[in-house]
Amino acid sequence: MACKSIIKHIEAQAERIISQYEKLEADCEQLRIERDALRVEVREQQEQLRELKAEVQRLRLAESLSGNTTDKTKSRARINLLLREVDKCIALLTKAEEN
Repeated sequence: MACKSIIKHIEAQAERIISQYEKLEADCEQLRIERDALRVEVREQQEQLRELKAEVQRLRLAESLSGNTTDKTKSRARINLLLREVDKCIALLTKAEEN
């Protein structure tokens, strides 16, 4: 008799452990789904942040061009620097095409 009760006790514990394992597996899968959704949301927000930073920079440039002479001088210097960089890129591309 004692052996049967021990076996039933072990079986009950095994079933309980299996049930807990299955619940933990389901919870883990749910957390994976939630994690993936949060990762997508983070990427979208990072992209939105980049776009907003670019917009802020464009607005600052536009404001400085319409602002006082000091801001205009700085803005023109920045634009000239950007134009020189573009010209360098064009020259490098032209040189690469020739080779």
